Amino acid sequence: DRYETARLTRGRAVALMVCVRAMLDLAVGVPAEHVREHRCRRASQASKDIRFESGRGDPKLLSILRNTRFAARGLRRQAGFTVVAVLTLALGIGANTAIFSLVNGILLKPLSYDEPDELVAVWHSAPGMGVDWMNQSPALHYTYVDEGRSFSEIGMWDSETASVTGLDEPEEVPCMMVTEGTFRALRLQPVVGRIFSQEDDSPDAPRTVILSYDYWQTRFGGDPGVLGTTLTVDSRPREIIGVIGADTRFLHYDPAFYLPFRFDRTQLVSVNFSYQGLARLASGVSIEQANADVARMIPMSLEKFPGAITSELLESAQLGPNLTPLKNDVVGDVGDVLWVLLGTVGMILLIASANLSNLFLVRAESREKEMAV
Repeated sequence: DRYETARLTRGRAVALMVCVRAMLDLAVGVPAEHVREHRCRRASQASKDIRFESGRGDPKLLSILRNTRFAARGLRRQAGFTVVAVLTLALGIGANTAIFSLVNGILLKPLSYDEPDELVAVWHSAPGMGVDWMNQSPALHYTYVDEGRSFSEIGMWDSETASVTGLDEPEEVPCMMVTEGTFRALRLQPVVGRIFSQEDDSPDAPRTVILSYDYWQTRFGGDPGVLGTTLTVDSRPREIIGVIGADTRFLHYDPAFYLPFRFDRTQLVSVNFSYQGLARLASGVSIEQANADVARMIPMSLEKFPGAITSELLESAQLGPNLTPLKNDVVGDVGDVLWVLLGTVGMILLIASANLSNLFLVRAESREKEMAV
């Protein structure tokens, strides 16, 4: 039957070959099922070759598939080489991905505030005293509040710690002292209650406090009824007037709550440069214009808040403005470190790629005879 089928479909010579192969298989005792399986594989491969050669399959796709299968077989035969190559690439790519994620999240993405490009850190410089970065003082802050033309909002803040009693156990927690314009400059909104008003920041007003979201959840269970109750801070009761939102973070700090400064402006003098300042630029105002406006107002502070600093001392210190984007304050020196790390891991990836190229060259030399054939 096989002879007649082969003779009719493929010719007498092929039919004789089929008969000879069948007799040899029987002579060596090859099981019939193995013979059928082998023939099916050869027929399938022949069918693929016919489709490729006749153009019925996609030549480019079939070529890619054949090259891929060939490469996979080669990698399986040399498992040691494959492991070294994969680990080398994984080390280089993984390190670059991790560091770039940090650089993107910290340096490239804007601050998580509304219109962050308008936010600036209020710094000063005193070249006459050898000081490049001088903090804010209350006298200068209130001068800028009263006389400023370049800021839509301006605030002053400082990080502190405070003791809390009357809950469970007494505890000391981080807190933030702020002026009433700080939240408005950052455009922070409470989830319940309200933010500080000008009255809350005055020395004769009742003492108030705004909770952070995490402190509200952990110490008060997220109860909205906490508004109007009191929290004893540094042995003084304060009325809870609001809770800042969950996604809100004050720069790179994580305070438990916020307290108003409550400065008495009648007692201020032009000293005490120990606070931090921030502001939101007015629409269309650049940092250079804001610096010029601050330079105009610095001498005014001596008239509004006379005290230890005289005009002669101010001229000798050459006190001047040094406003910078607020993001520079948030990132700080970490930015330089991250750029160095990114460059370092980039070099690691280049070295890993060079080593992998050398491995491929050595492997190609070992197959020189095979390629010649």
